[in-house]
Amino acid sequence: MMQGWGSGYVTDVEYTDGFYSAQAPAHLALAATLNGLEPPALDESFTYCELGCGRGQTSLVLAAVNPQAQFHAIDFHPAHIAVAADRARRARLGNLSFHECGFHELGGPRGAAFPMFDVVTLHGVWSWIAPELQRAIVEFLNARLKPGGLVYVSYNALPAWNSVAPLQRVIKELTRLSAERSDRAVVRALEQVARLRAAKILPEKLDGDLQRIKDNADKMLAYVAHEYLNEHWQPVYHADVVRAFAEAKLTYAAAANIIQNFYNLVVTEEQHALLLELPSPELRETLRDFCTDHRFREDVFVRGARRMSEAQRAQRLARQSLTLLRPAPDVIEIARPDGSKWRPDVSVYQPIVAALKAGPREIRELLTMETVPEHHLVGPVELVGVLAGTGLAGLYKQPTAEERAASERLNALLDSEDEISLVRGAAVAVPAVRSGLTLSPAHYALYADLRRGLTPDAEALADRFIQRCREAGGHPVVDGKSYDDEGEARAAVVRDYEMKIEQLVPVWRMLGIVT
Repeated sequence: MMQGWGSGYVTDVEYTDGFYSAQAPAHLALAATLNGLEPPALDESFTYCELGCGRGQTSLVLAAVNPQAQFHAIDFHPAHIAVAADRARRARLGNLSFHECGFHELGGPRGAAFPMFDVVTLHGVWSWIAPELQRAIVEFLNARLKPGGLVYVSYNALPAWNSVAPLQRVIKELTRLSAERSDRAVVRALEQVARLRAAKILPEKLDGDLQRIKDNADKMLAYVAHEYLNEHWQPVYHADVVRAFAEAKLTYAAAANIIQNFYNLVVTEEQHALLLELPSPELRETLRDFCTDHRFREDVFVRGARRMSEAQRAQRLARQSLTLLRPAPDVIEIARPDGSKWRPDVSVYQPIVAALKAGPREIRELLTMETVPEHHLVGPVELVGVLAGTGLAGLYKQPTAEERAASERLNALLDSEDEISLVRGAAVAVPAVRSGLTLSPAHYALYADLRRGLTPDAEALADRFIQRCREAGGHPVVDGKSYDDEGEARAAVVRDYEMKIEQLVPVWRMLGIVT
């Protein structure tokens, strides 16, 4: 099934494409700032490294929107690197280098040849690789990360994954019996698991996780193969990651998921008070995972924590600008783990969001507008935390001609490639926010028409999208509802496109990704 050169990692099936905005240097700097820690200077030239880059989508987008920086992306799979390097060449991204290199090589001459880095990221790989490779990564960080530099690491987190471990073991053992390629072996294993469940060999308590795995397999079979078949698959506690990274003089700085840094949105007052009694920050953060049942953590570490005062943090954020990333809802709501919802002060947020609909605005201007109550209690930290944390807005920077040109080359390359996946959609480079946006397949069809200078037509877009769904053997899904009746499906998709044309296109124009 799996080739022998992968050190227990799946190598006979390529990993899926994907852009992960949490890895953007600007986003990581924002997360650190919101938690009161000084990030490295990233406005001018900086160096960035992605470990385990897969087919390179994240590094491609980030290199395009940051042409003044130098990017290095590393993966041990030659097929991944071949695809990624070819895309970088065709998009003429001269600031991005892809390297076929195993983590075990990072401690030797190959690792020493890399520059010192301001930012290093690794998405998902930590809980999929052997302990000796984890140690190699920590040694690399110790050797190649600059003082003050940031590290992003995401991983399957305990205790939430405890219930999945029995299924992972059964699926892995069943695929070992197969001589087929990993993705095909997964299909056979899931068929066998269903029979084991029907015979009550596997208990009912596994049903929820089993259904989640089946749903993922229906959409992204390669992801399931990589997620569940790795020999060293091991979800981890946050405290263990903190202690491992301490060997490279790294300190936990923040959650890359912005909302998770605000305790009142994650735990109750009683839970927070009790956790504060514990002197160990890594234990406090680990116990928060028991409260929230987070399955996937995205942690930001800093090499040398430099703390800002509350006044310094507020002043720094106040000078930044915000721009909308998607249409604004009438009321902003943030769900808490206990099922309740928190609503920010409507009298403050409604006029601010209304102002952002007209274009990017500086944060200190937004908080002092005449339409905002005089003595409100919303400060820059809360405002940025809410709007960026919900994905409603992002930090705005007027793009340079060089940034627009590099991003346009990459986005044009995407237009020339095969049809966009109906499952994952596609990412476009957005220099105004120094990151990218992942567009759903339906969104991308509208975006592509606009890029080609066409006047968007909701009915024509709906017909094309429904036809694609039929050809793929599925049904269109709008707002989480699947439509199998042709008449209902067309009406729902047309309405959805009419809304997109009215509300979403103006946001894209403000961001500069369409004209």
